[in-house]
Amino acid sequence: MTQGSALSAETGNGWITSVPPEHATGPLAEAYQSQFEKIGQVTELTQIGGLYPDLVKARLRLYEVVDATPSDVPDHLRRAVALLTSVLNGCLFCTVGHTEKLTASGYGELAQKIKKDPERVTTGDPKKDAAISYARKLVIDPRHIVEQDVTALRAAGFSDLDILDINNITAYYCYINRVAAGLGLQREA
Repeated sequence: MTQGSALSAETGNGWITSVPPEHATGPLAEAYQSQFEKIGQVTELTQIGGLYPDLVKARLRLYEVVDATPSDVPDHLRRAVALLTSVLNGCLFCTVGHTEKLTASGYGELAQKIKKDPERVTTGDPKKDAAISYARKLVIDPRHIVEQDVTALRAAGFSDLDILDINNITAYYCYINRVAAGLGLQREA
């Protein structure tokens, strides 16, 4: 990362000032470099937090921890839960990324079903549908989540670690969807 002090509010980078990688210094440059080494780029979402380097570092770490949960939830179901959450929250920025990832892994039809009717989508697989139903309720109506919602996941065959994983994916994307949408990171889905 190049040293510098200029800030940028470039088109497409949201509604507040962001710090592009070429202007990042110190801890922010280190956080950007860490993301670049992992995924080959510094995302707009990361840059939009650049005015507060500790926040960037914490967000990247939270994503890393949530993404690395050692559960038995299949990756495509984890992505489907993330996509469902993003669609229900109206976050176009995250919807695009999750749709691309599901499509690239052979689950494009599922992605399209989620995008078309997120409030009623089912997969035909009772276990997957339990996860989708739980995530949907957690996004739309969190105040009415009850123990029976978790019991239903367990009855469908999910372990408690799996349930924790589904919960955290949903909760993480509720948070990050609001960051992206609330700061103007929107693009066509």
